[in-house]
Amino acid sequence: MASTNSQGQPDQSSPEQPLTWRVWLPRKRPLLSVVVTLVVVGLVVGVAYTYGGVFYPVLALLVLVAAISGHYMPSKFTLDAEGVTVASVWGRRTKPWENLKTYWPNGDHGVTVSPTVRPGPLTLARDIYLHYEDNREEVLRYLARHLSPGKTSPKQ
Repeated sequence: MASTNSQGQPDQSSPEQPLTWRVWLPRKRPLLSVVVTLVVVGLVVGVAYTYGGVFYPVLALLVLVAAISGHYMPSKFTLDAEGVTVASVWGRRTKPWENLKTYWPNGDHGVTVSPTVRPGPLTLARDIYLHYEDNREEVLRYLARHLSPGKTSPKQ
C-alpha cells in the first residue's frame, strides 16, 4: 500500500511499490486450452493424412506450437516506477512510462497499454497486453496513476 502524507495525499518521497503477478492461461481458461489443443492435433493429423511422411506434420506442429505457446506458458507481469515489463518464455518486453500514453481495459481478461491514443493497425506490434490474475482493480488503479484511459473510437 502506498504511504500518504499528513494531508492524505500520496507521499511522493517514498518509491512506488512494484506490482508483480504471474498468469498461466490454461488454469484460467481450461476449456479454451483443451479446444485449442484438439484443433492443433486435428490440423497436424490432417497434414499427415494429406501429405504423408513426417516432414510436413512435424513442420506444422512446430509452427502451431510456436504460434500458441504464449497461451500455454506462464507469463510474469510487473508494473513499477520505471514502466511495464512482461516476461515469458520468449523473453522480456519492457516499456517505460514515458513511452506509453493510454490503456484500454478488456473486460475481466486483461488490459492493453499503448504508446498511442487510439487502437490502430499496429496494435499487436507496439502495444502490451497485461492479463489479470484476480487483480483487475489493482492493475487499473496502478495504470491510472501513470496513464490516461484510451479512446476506443473517434467519437469519444
